[in-house]
Amino acid sequence: MSPMSPMPPRLNTFFILLLLLLAPVSRAEFVVSHRVPAQVKSTYYDYYIELLKLAMEKTRPQYGDYRFEGVPSDANTLRALSDVVQNAYPNLVLEMGYEEKLTETGDLTYIDIPLDGGIVGYRICYINPAIQKKLTATTTLDDLRKLTIGQGVGWADTQVFRHNGFKVVEVDLFSTLFKMVAGGRIDLFCRGANQILEDVHEEKGSLNLIVDDSFVLEYPLPRFFYINSKNTLAKERLSAGLKIAHEDGSFKKLWIKHYKVNVDFVNLKKRKIFHLENPLLENLPPDYTQYFFDPS
Repeated sequence: MSPMSPMPPRLNTFFILLLLLLAPVSRAEFVVSHRVPAQVKSTYYDYYIELLKLAMEKTRPQYGDYRFEGVPSDANTLRALSDVVQNAYPNLVLEMGYEEKLTETGDLTYIDIPLDGGIVGYRICYINPAIQKKLTATTTLDDLRKLTIGQGVGWADTQVFRHNGFKVVEVDLFSTLFKMVAGGRIDLFCRGANQILEDVHEEKGSLNLIVDDSFVLEYPLPRFFYINSKNTLAKERLSAGLKIAHEDGSFKKLWIKHYKVNVDFVNLKKRKIFHLENPLLENLPPDYTQYFFDPS
């Protein structure tokens, strides 16, 4: 065969196959979707996004690289749930308070490691300044049950309040709740102890409302990452990563980074504590409590 002679077809096919076998195998890109705030200044999702990143980094050696994809949130929980059920975005993860009904259809599953260390179950309330003296003198739950609490549509703790005898008004838009308190249309709008300081930074105080400083409503409210049941690899990886982070202390370190200043701000130790029952946890195994942190 001369140097310029074409390679026989069979030999040519052999070399092509050999090159394909020797070429490096590239993994398909692993994408995880998460909610991001519609308002640029909001830091509400920062903790959850960092927790997702922590779990993914802990499992990088075993599972490889990944990429995050932000999904703008309109703060409506029911719409976000619909996106997860429909698998509208690749491996969309949604942080939610536990409700058994969420997994009854089989479309959703959750990673059974609480995200907030239990702090979101310590509820601090926004009020109209006109009722502060009345609340300061309150000594029983029966007194508080005479007041109206505002909640967002689809929030798990709506059922908690109603189960404990409170009158609840649900609204579609989260931002409306602050205005309703300021206008006296509802008496209380209660937020997790880890959420109050962010509201202050966002100048919610410019409205005619204040943060009550006399009491805290406390009930177990574990929040989990929910994901579409079809996304088994994402659930496996995130579960493994969160467990590693909890065992090596990096989970708690992240919690302290984000929430210690919030806990200090609301001063839980000086408040009257009213304990409520959470009927949503009736069939939930108590294993989740091992991941709770002492807010003091």
